[in-house]
Amino acid sequence: MPRLFRNTLFISVLAFVLPGQQLWAQNTDNQAVVLQYHHISSTTPRSTSVTADEFRQHMEYLRDNHFTVLPLPDILKALKQGLPLPDKTAAISFDDAYISVYKTAFPLLREFGWPFTVFVPSGLIGSNPKLYASWEQLREMAAAGATLANHSVSHPYFLAHNPGETDTAWLQRIEHEIVDSEQKILQETGQSHKIHAYPFGEYNPEIKQLLAKLGYIGMAQNSGPINAASDFEALPRFPFSGVYTPISTFAPKVNSLAFNVTITEPSSLVTSEKKPGVVLDFNGSYRLEALTCFVNNQPMKVAVLDAALQQYRIVSLTENGGRRFHYNCTAPGRDGRHYWFSVPWLNPALPDG
Repeated sequence: MPRLFRNTLFISVLAFVLPGQQLWAQNTDNQAVVLQYHHISSTTPRSTSVTADEFRQHMEYLRDNHFTVLPLPDILKALKQGLPLPDKTAAISFDDAYISVYKTAFPLLREFGWPFTVFVPSGLIGSNPKLYASWEQLREMAAAGATLANHSVSHPYFLAHNPGETDTAWLQRIEHEIVDSEQKILQETGQSHKIHAYPFGEYNPEIKQLLAKLGYIGMAQNSGPINAASDFEALPRFPFSGVYTPISTFAPKVNSLAFNVTITEPSSLVTSEKKPGVVLDFNGSYRLEALTCFVNNQPMKVAVLDAALQQYRIVSLTENGGRRFHYNCTAPGRDGRHYWFSVPWLNPALPDG
């Protein structure tokens, strides 16, 4: 039996043997990492690309270090239902359905027998065969076990309003971007998973609420593992491209552990501030005295607000001039691994790049 189907069967058996089990939902070690890629090529922009050799090195690391690669929908179902996952569980995902996913990544993943997810911007498929996979190629990958999921119709900046557009009209347009894409993917491939990856990883509280109302799970682009306590309207993934491709940076990320943590302040991570503060509430047995946070590789101030309640305030000591920036926090975990949590900020007034 190919590994892809064997792994899918693993989750199905758990659902049968352990119906309604909730104990694991409180266990932060019942978790997974989701890997995010764009181009698998040496001729596309380095900032969104890994080469074929680098991608193979990543996959060989997962194999040689005994990771279990499962379909993303199975992982999300297990976490939401409190079903146990193997230690070192991973999902592999690709944004934008680029042609290199079909030509380069697909044959390699078929060699490993591993499932993967392609987040499809439905309106761009067929627009440029040199850049995007075709519907026929997407159907071929789906027939081999790939998950085809939602990445909007036109891949817009979700927070941008059209000239003269009201807030109501803007949110309706975003809803159409999501719902129309899901319908097109269903029409072309027969798949509908209601898992949406935000274009450019950008969202705000109103968009998250819309996603929840529509019954979708949201995937973001800030780094970190996921567990049952994660925000299912904005689940983190580890992006790999450019300088973030060497095994020296890949290994600690895929081996990371998920905190039980919530952001209590501010209510929105959309900001015009260059040094915004954030309050994190932890819930678990962690070595928080060793909690360290960084932004743009610079250390941050970590202040204890209430040690008994595990409440901490994180403040940047340096200004952040980009449209998107992240606060990455880690603490020592078991077996030489680290807990990892990322806070994604967005300043939509600034240009991208």
